[in-house]
Amino acid sequence: MSSISDATTRLELRRRDDQRRRWRRWLAAVAAVALLLGAGYLVGFSPVLSAQAVEVKGAKVLSKAEVLAAAGVVDGTPLVWVNPGGVADRVAGLPPVAEVTVSRDWPTTVRIEVVERKPRLAIPAGGGYLLADATGVVFQAVENAPSGLVVVAADPNEQQVLVDVGTVFSALSAETQAKVARLEATSTDGIALKLLDGSRVIWGSAEQSALKSEVLDALLPLGGTQFNVSAPGFPTRR
Repeated sequence: MSSISDATTRLELRRRDDQRRRWRRWLAAVAAVALLLGAGYLVGFSPVLSAQAVEVKGAKVLSKAEVLAAAGVVDGTPLVWVNPGGVADRVAGLPPVAEVTVSRDWPTTVRIEVVERKPRLAIPAGGGYLLADATGVVFQAVENAPSGLVVVAADPNEQQVLVDVGTVFSALSAETQAKVARLEATSTDGIALKLLDGSRVIWGSAEQSALKSEVLDALLPLGGTQFNVSAPGFPTRR
């Protein structure tokens, strides 16, 4: 009888241990779920981790207000719902913006770092000037052009002409760019360069600009007052 009683006691103890283990596992699972729900609420819905500040760096031509308006970050939006790529795309649509980086700085800040276009070309327009970067992208209107810019004689309303002028200028080597005093564009096929020494380069259209630039770099050291690279396979100088 004693052995039977001992066996019964051991079975009862084992049953109770199993029951306690099941309860502990259940409680641990409940605690884990509660923790996940709490963390989800904290990150996705709580104002504790929401966008409360947007910092803008690098904007000079643009005002901070213009960048913020384009960014479209609503104050109080949970930071996890702020899409840095979407914000960057919207800010990049502003003409003065060459590059933009957007990041989330936990717990409450969105950072926007802007690199603005550098003015290289000045297009006379309406008593003032339109400023464009080396690629011909117009991004600012000013009354007086900063010194050191290349003046572009072209119709400011002819967008394609301005784009082609930018294509030509950006194709030039840095050494040749430094020699350009003026760009002239009567049409998309009538682009010419006036150099600081008074010589003239007939460029023609923006097609094959990379090749034309190489040919021009080979011709300039030979000297002359006029260079024609409009047909880069048959260039001339005199």
